[in-house]
Amino acid sequence: MRTLLIDGDILVVSTGAAHEEEIDWGDDNWTLHCDVKAVKASILAAVENMKRELDADDAILTLSMGETFRHRLYGGYKSGRGRKPVGTGEVKRWLIEEHGAKFKPGIEADDTMGILATHPKLIKGDKIIVSQDKDMLTIPGKLYRGGEVIDVSPGEARYNWMMQTLTGDVTDGYPGLKGMGPVKAAKVLDKVGPDEDPWPAVVAAYEKAGMTEEDALLQARLARILHWTDYDFKAKEVKLWQP
Repeated sequence: MRTLLIDGDILVVSTGAAHEEEIDWGDDNWTLHCDVKAVKASILAAVENMKRELDADDAILTLSMGETFRHRLYGGYKSGRGRKPVGTGEVKRWLIEEHGAKFKPGIEADDTMGILATHPKLIKGDKIIVSQDKDMLTIPGKLYRGGEVIDVSPGEARYNWMMQTLTGDVTDGYPGLKGMGPVKAAKVLDKVGPDEDPWPAVVAAYEKAGMTEEDALLQARLARILHWTDYDFKAKEVKLWQP
C-alpha cells in the first residue's frame, strides 16, 4: 500500500494560474476570467497522473485556509504574498467537501502533510510527500521533488530545519538571523557531530550576533513543519516546539 501526500496549495494555485485568461472588453476595460470547471478537471487528472507515475494506491491532498499559528507568532509571516488565482476558494471548498482533501484550521497544508507522514498509525504502508516546497525537506521520510523520490533521514531533516532557522525564508517572510546566508549557516551546523544536538550551536550563533535564545526559538518555531508529536489531536491545537 502506497499513499501520496500531495501539497494541494501548490497544485490549486499553479493550476488556477494556468487557466486564468485576460479579457479585453474595449474602452480600456479588462477582466480576469477562469474556467473553474476546467481547473477542477485538471487537478483530478494531475492527481491520477501522480498516482500512476509513483505506483500509488491512494492520494491525499492537504490544504491551507485562513490564519495559522505562525501568523499569530509573527505578524510579518507571509505578508508579502500576492493574490491567489480566480476561483481558488471555490476549488479548495470543492476538494474538501467532495474529494476528501484534508484541512485543519490554524495550520498549513505543509503541517498536515508533516503530521500524516510522521504519524506511525494514521496511514498504513508507504507514504510519499509530493511537494516542490523546500520546507518539506525538514520532514523525515520519502519526498517526491524535482522529478525524483528523495529519502530524507531524521538527521538530514533536523539539519535542514536548523538551516531554515538560521537563514530564514524570504518567501514566507521570516528573517532568521540577519546576515546569515546558507554558506555561513552550513559552517555553524557542520561543526556539530551527526549524533549531536545542533540547537546549542544555533543559539550560540544568535547570541554572538547580539540576539537571544528566545529570538532563535521564535525562528525555529516558524521554520518547523509540524510532526505528529507537535499536534494535540484532542484539543486540535499546535504544541509549540520546546528545545
